[in-house]
Amino acid sequence: MSETPQWSSEEELHHDMANIGGRVWYCHYWEEHYSMVQLTEDRNGRFNTAYVLDRNTSPEMRREAALLAQKELAECMQKWGITLLDAPVPEQMKYDSLAEAASHLMQVLNDPEHITG
Repeated sequence: MSETPQWSSEEELHHDMANIGGRVWYCHYWEEHYSMVQLTEDRNGRFNTAYVLDRNTSPEMRREAALLAQKELAECMQKWGITLLDAPVPEQMKYDSLAEAASHLMQVLNDPEHITG
């Protein structure tokens, strides 16, 4: 867990990940509510996802936030040349591939009511 910062600004996340030899593949922070979505790679080449949607926002705001993150992540996946995996990807601490981590994150964002914090 110490290899992946869990909450900060986007700039701080990039800085912190670079300091530990990792990389930020995707992140989005909402300033208007306590929410974030991120996909990072640690120095060992393993991928991690982290996400929280503010429970104090309306269900509509959580859905909008999740849809925005999905749209942005889909654009990133297209740039990276990876496709969404068809089979469900279980939640894990670390993923072996960028495709697995991104697919898990997309699947989680399909159900924003269950990712509140």
